Amino acid sequence: MGRRNRRGLKPSLETVERRELLSGITAVMSSGSPHSGARGVPLFAGGSGSGSGSTGSSGGSSSSSFGASITLGSSTLNQGPVLNPDGSINNMALAPTGTPKPGELRREQFKARFVGPYSIVPGRTTTQATQTLIQGAGTSTTMLHSDVQIRIVKPIDPSLPFGAVGTIFDRNINTNSALGFDLSAPQQYVDRGGRPNHFPAFTIDVNASAGLYVEAYAQGTLNVRYIPNGRHKPGVLSQGTAIVTIHAQIYAPNASLLLRNVNLNP
Repeated sequence: MGRRNRRGLKPSLETVERRELLSGITAVMSSGSPHSGARGVPLFAGGSGSGSGSTGSSGGSSSSSFGASITLGSSTLNQGPVLNPDGSINNMALAPTGTPKPGELRREQFKARFVGPYSIVPGRTTTQATQTLIQGAGTSTTMLHSDVQIRIVKPIDPSLPFGAVGTIFDRNINTNSALGFDLSAPQQYVDRGGRPNHFPAFTIDVNASAGLYVEAYAQGTLNVRYIPNGRHKPGVLSQGTAIVTIHAQIYAPNASLLLRNVNLNP
């Protein structure tokens, strides 16, 4: 047998994107559906809004009612936050009151930018004029690499507003985070091509949000700039590239994220 050549093999290190370590693979606790009309209350009293308009009682001793409950045998099982007699939420972890401190206000600032294809197609019902469908990739304040999906509906009735729903997904699936949001705007908020481009009403959709944004509150604006490509497929009214920007203030209890140490190092 011939002589074997030994090549010098040396171990080396490759840098990777920094990640927080997981505490373990655990079942994600369901947040239930405490999303009655009380969840529509603004964020902070004295700041952007009030978390609960009349929380004069101390510690919720004046009320022990819940958003929803069922009776099984001799036990009553509750779902949802404790409510004040006026229907506002009496749980400062879920609905804080007062004015946010400077550090908290900085944490609540949210910005995002996405770029991707859009298509405008006919509506899905007899009362919808068109749908604007947007997908994009980009980044946000809390998600280094993320994707967005948005559906905007234009009603046939011009007195009704544009309605829209969307979700931002974190590509780092270890965070288990998704930011669902709802949008609304008068029909006059369009660009020169008649495409909806400015949404002054940006609110959290708690049914679509997960991870960091479970039980969150938000206010903000969303803007879209369209770059049509001049051609479109059959059945498509317009298509091209959309640039989506979001500026918002978001409060979240931050108790549903699977990453370790996130809440211990604010």
